[in-house]
Amino acid sequence: MHLKTILLTRPPGANKSLADLFRADGLLPVVRPLIELAEKPVDQEMKRIALDLDRYDKIIFVSKSSVRFGLPILENYWPQWPQSLSWFAVGPRTAHYLKIEDLEVYSPSLASSEGLLAMNELQAPMGKKVLIVRGVGGRETLKEGLEGRGALVDYAEVYRRDLIDYESAEWLPSGEKVFALVHSGEALIHLSKLLGSLLTQYCLIVPSRRLQLMAIDEGFGTVSYPHLMLPTT
Repeated sequence: MHLKTILLTRPPGANKSLADLFRADGLLPVVRPLIELAEKPVDQEMKRIALDLDRYDKIIFVSKSSVRFGLPILENYWPQWPQSLSWFAVGPRTAHYLKIEDLEVYSPSLASSEGLLAMNELQAPMGKKVLIVRGVGGRETLKEGLEGRGALVDYAEVYRRDLIDYESAEWLPSGEKVFALVHSGEALIHLSKLLGSLLTQYCLIVPSRRLQLMAIDEGFGTVSYPHLMLPTT
């Protein structure tokens, strides 16, 4: 039986359960993380934001990694959370990690910035202070959307994404057709550079139309974004 090869690119430690599912389905998973997450040291700006947490009306976590890295930092300054603070998560999976801490969390069913902006609770944030917890860099869609509605928005950037380099494309699977799951624009561009001319052999599965268009521009062959896709880091 010919096994279809599928490349899993999530950060180290985040691919095992999915790899097991693919093996059970008759696929051949190859794990090659493209990005590694690392804690961003707490600087004076982050300390100021943490100390001022009670001055915010809403706090939004845009990934489960933002919960993983951000919540412990805030807990260092707030053993008991401000009662007036409303908690939001980018989607159900991120919300799960906040609910473990007995927090009441609002989240959209569609895990995205667009999903958050469509929520009733974020339609009229005029004059409200909003804190977005995220990694360094990334999309500005959520911040711009909230500011356009009159909110005052700050970032708490609690981790960074470091590219994992491979000496050559020999470290990546090749063949007539390789399926690859890619979850971010950074990972997509990095994979494109690593593959070079081999990228036409790759069929990408991405979580959004935006990444689909980006992958097509990079020259990948088939690119799709099914509804069944793990959330971003």
